[in-house]
Amino acid sequence: MIDQQLKAYVAKADGDTVRLRVLDATLAAAVTALGFVATFEPDVYAMDVADDGQKAVLFDALRTLGVAFSDGREWCPAEVFEYLRDMNLLGGKFIRVSWKEPGRYHLVEV
Repeated sequence: MIDQQLKAYVAKADGDTVRLRVLDATLAAAVTALGFVATFEPDVYAMDVADDGQKAVLFDALRTLGVAFSDGREWCPAEVFEYLRDMNLLGGKFIRVSWKEPGRYHLVEV
């Protein structure tokens, strides 16, 4: 388990759009600089990607910012990260976030 606060996490990444929830407003400018656009949902940003190569570059940039990748079922962002790593498009560790209940999360570096 990692002793840090959740600042942002990738909520969806299984298609051509990566959706990001930003909990720490100080990251808004950084994710906007990467190409994310604010959506109509509060604190949610989205960015379209052309292919797995572009997604891998984006994931690497997000990881550098300390963004976590959500765990869950069926091609959750954490599984997409692992897939890109298995395809040698991405390397290294990342932070996986899972929830026990609303507001109670668990961070693990994998």
